[in-house]
Amino acid sequence: MPAPWITDVKQVCVLTEDLDKTIKAYWQTAGIGPWAVWTPELTGMRIRGKEQNYSMKLALAWTNGFMWEVVQPLEGPTIYREFLDQHGEGLHHVLVQTSENDFGELMENAKKRGMPPLMEGKWGATQFAYIDSEGPLKMVLEVFKREKGATRPEADYYYPHRPDEMPI
Repeated sequence: MPAPWITDVKQVCVLTEDLDKTIKAYWQTAGIGPWAVWTPELTGMRIRGKEQNYSMKLALAWTNGFMWEVVQPLEGPTIYREFLDQHGEGLHHVLVQTSENDFGELMENAKKRGMPPLMEGKWGATQFAYIDSEGPLKMVLEVFKREKGATRPEADYYYPHRPDEMPI
């Protein structure tokens, strides 16, 4: 039996056409929130290995340290837009922690496992990639590495109020 590659599940993500409406529904229907909302400034963006600018609006909330994410694509082609056009709104990916400490090693290992990157980028001190795991795992995985000691940028706004705590 091989050693575990995925060591933790950090987050689930829902894609939507209307982020504000969706986070309001999560708050009012399931009590998930409060939400912090950003339109992140991304760098190093690629889709299927080719440089491509894109933008999104995202919201994060936590329940017992587990992260919920809602994403609304804004400009440029993305795997988010592809999913919304093909399937409509809904659960898109799961963010996982892996056993690698280096992002380059993580990406090489994903490729060796038959899961090349679909979409990549960097938000501040966090590198992220969505890997093509739908064939073998029946879902998209997001992998990431965050620089030690990094902090998340201040949110653009909060709904319905600022969270008491926002784990990294």
